[in-house]
Amino acid sequence: MWKANSKQRYHVPRSWFHPSGNTLVVFEEQGGDPTKITFSRRVATSVCSFVSENYPSIDLESWDKSISDGNPVAAKVELSCPKGKNISSVKFASFGDPSGTCRSYQQGSCHHPDSLSVVEKACLNINSCTVSLSDEGFGEDPCPGVTKTLAIEADCS
Repeated sequence: MWKANSKQRYHVPRSWFHPSGNTLVVFEEQGGDPTKITFSRRVATSVCSFVSENYPSIDLESWDKSISDGNPVAAKVELSCPKGKNISSVKFASFGDPSGTCRSYQQGSCHHPDSLSVVEKACLNINSCTVSLSDEGFGEDPCPGVTKTLAIEADCS
């Protein structure tokens, strides 16, 4: 049971709402004033990226140059929020062999334990960021012989 004096704000997940016709019933047992209830809407935008060593996120011109030079180009994740918004939280980050799609990524059998902190260090509170799969923050290879992938989901607000 929610008590008015125990919390001043409540989060109602967007997934609970229908496009229209919603009814919210609030029971006040402590003598509060229901006319003082206000609603605010927080719009959060998610940004995602899923990049593998085998499929780096580079343009074809750079890819061709890296092959002809014989030097591989490191795969990298690039996240960018809409203008006027910054990356406010990192909901998921896994360097290893994650799977899934945006908003439903899952860790695989190989996962670097510092994945979240590396991404947060590079991306929090700025509009856009880049994290390379060869980032020194990942340090030791968590599972040698496995093709590495970096999956990230972050919120912009």
